[in-house]
Amino acid sequence: MTEFKFSELVFYLCKRPRMYTPTGSFYEIVSLIEGLASSNVDVGRYGPGGHSKMTAFLHWVCEKRRKDKSRFTWIEFREMFGSDEEAFKELPRLYAEYANDPDFPYDKKTEASV
Repeated sequence: MTEFKFSELVFYLCKRPRMYTPTGSFYEIVSLIEGLASSNVDVGRYGPGGHSKMTAFLHWVCEKRRKDKSRFTWIEFREMFGSDEEAFKELPRLYAEYANDPDFPYDKKTEASV
């Protein structure tokens, strides 16, 4: 599965979260996305200082949305929005933008420094 196809999967998971998880919370969906990304060899890469394949995406969001380069987690991502519903609308949009970024993926730019 390519990054582009994975972004479609993120879109569908966020569109109907209660279909795929018990309560449909943002953190349940993120856990599912993390698991699906880690099991797919074509999606993402473990970037510098990253513990998951989604770390590069979170770094990208941090660069796009914030000047502070401190550790940026799913908690900080969710806190950028007023509700889970708003986060569900923005996550697929941001991930698609990330997957189509000409500098994608973030970790390739910093790979030489690892």
